[in-house]
Amino acid sequence: MKFQLFTSANSFARALPYTPTFTSAWRYAVGAIAIVLLSGCFGQETVKESLDDYQGRLSRVLDTPLPATVVKPLPKLIDGSQLKYNIEGLSINLREFYAIQDCELGRVVAERNTSLGKSQLPSQRLVYESKLLSVFSACENSLRETDTKLADTLAAWKKAKEADYTQSWANLIQTSKELRLGLNSPERLLATENNKDALASINSLYFLDELLAPAALSQSIDSSELEAQLKIILSSRLPASLWQTQQTLATTLPKLTESLAPQLNAIACPEGRASDTAKILRNVFYLFFIEEIQPVGSLVNNYHYKLMPLWEKWQDNPVLHSSFKRYINQQANIGFATYSNAMQEHVSMWQQFLGRCNLSPVA
Repeated sequence: MKFQLFTSANSFARALPYTPTFTSAWRYAVGAIAIVLLSGCFGQETVKESLDDYQGRLSRVLDTPLPATVVKPLPKLIDGSQLKYNIEGLSINLREFYAIQDCELGRVVAERNTSLGKSQLPSQRLVYESKLLSVFSACENSLRETDTKLADTLAAWKKAKEADYTQSWANLIQTSKELRLGLNSPERLLATENNKDALASINSLYFLDELLAPAALSQSIDSSELEAQLKIILSSRLPASLWQTQQTLATTLPKLTESLAPQLNAIACPEGRASDTAKILRNVFYLFFIEEIQPVGSLVNNYHYKLMPLWEKWQDNPVLHSSFKRYINQQANIGFATYSNAMQEHVSMWQQFLGRCNLSPVA
């Protein structure tokens, strides 16, 4: 049975994991190798281990050293203190404070010791600013008939607090522990399975973005829900894991391709007849790249395209710091393009070799 090769290297970028069906002959031919591989599957190796195995097997078959896998840390985010908005808050005198005691606004202000704004964790500060915005209009309307001057003051305060809310949201995104670790400190590279809370964390990131929607300004944020969403982001650290995975592939594969290409070109396939060495190399390519590395690449693509609308929106948001947006652009745009090119060039190299030797990925 023949199996489909990629029709072009560019088709890999959005390809689903390659999952061909084994023939009986193939099962017997690689049975011993499959047993070894199965023993590793249950440990859910990351793409680092798959790359190491891939490089090691190719090196042994060709009897030549090949470049090792390179895992580098992500570029560091600029220090949070340089990204933080210092929100002054609004002072309320005693007359104004006592005048709003019959409103819900009075209770919310009292929580902050008669000052609209005090130092808190970014998430709790955002919850507080949300509470204020949700009660301003009702208090303003109730005072409009009895104290027009104070009602006008409340309207001005509300406008100022809307700006403070937006800056509080930016502080949450740029300076909170959960987001900084989630965007910049991966705990592990991606694996084909067991990427903890990955899809849930995508929903959590979009949840945070929705807190800027106009509808969100009219109702108070549920503090427990916000903390739960942040906990998911911290647990998964998906963007950081995604970006370090694509960086690892983008760093490792070009060097491997450069070293491997002349070795493959030197394999003789007279009149398109594959030698034993060519068949063994094809088997290594299938077992390690197609079966292990490419599915991780498909996950990278999948998560990237799910998150890209969010990254584009954040890069266009004027409240976020230019340094923060440059980091997002470096990883989500430039980093992904570099990774995609590395994968495509590696696939192209194998397509040329397999085509010259009249081989499909498996026989």
